[in-house]
Amino acid sequence: MHALLTALLGLTGAGLALWGFGRTLRHRYRARRPGFSRLGRRSGWALYAAGGLLLFLPDVLAGVLVAAGSASSDVTAVLGTLAWLLWRAAVVLGWGIGAIILALTSERVVRPVHGGVTRVVAAVPRRDDLAHARLRRQAGYGDFPREWAALIEHDRALAHRLLGQGNHFEETAHQAALRDWSDPVTVRAMEALVECDRVRTPVPPRGTRDVIGTDYGRAVAAFEQAVTAAEANAADRHATAS
Repeated sequence: MHALLTALLGLTGAGLALWGFGRTLRHRYRARRPGFSRLGRRSGWALYAAGGLLLFLPDVLAGVLVAAGSASSDVTAVLGTLAWLLWRAAVVLGWGIGAIILALTSERVVRPVHGGVTRVVAAVPRRDDLAHARLRRQAGYGDFPREWAALIEHDRALAHRLLGQGNHFEETAHQAALRDWSDPVTVRAMEALVECDRVRTPVPPRGTRDVIGTDYGRAVAAFEQAVTAAEANAADRHATAS
């Protein structure tokens, strides 16, 4: 009877340990109900611990309920003791490996590791990054914005310069020349302004690392060149007229 109860407790412990292990992992990656997931992980740990205890001491717990029979000989007793020592060592090893797996997959460990890996991967230069760096160096875009919000602000500042809202020119013939929509240079600047409005999006395209590589970034860079050319043309025309 003692041996049967021991085996039953061992099987029950194995079932609880497996159930708790699976429950903890399952609720670790359930994001729809965070509170329910935390409760599920805690209950999974409790089941895993209870199953490990039943696996570790099934004979002792069975002996509390049913008296164990005496060994037929000293050799049998020694072999039985050695077998239980090996069993307990195997249980401790297996349960410990499972506990380490559950600990390493916990949110407290996974979140900083995932963040670190993401930062390292993001820091690795890609072929496009090298091409964008070469473009900035060759075209003189060293001070050109790198972030999307800064790019939008730069676009707006260029529009103000072109349209005369907060323009750094005095209210003189400069502005009259700059607002001459019949001038081809000014027309190209207006076309560049319209192109920026056409390709602008509230957020950068997915995977953007340098805005100079996007359609909007290239449009703003062309707009900047067009505005600079329009201002230089307006200044030349004003100087000629004077």
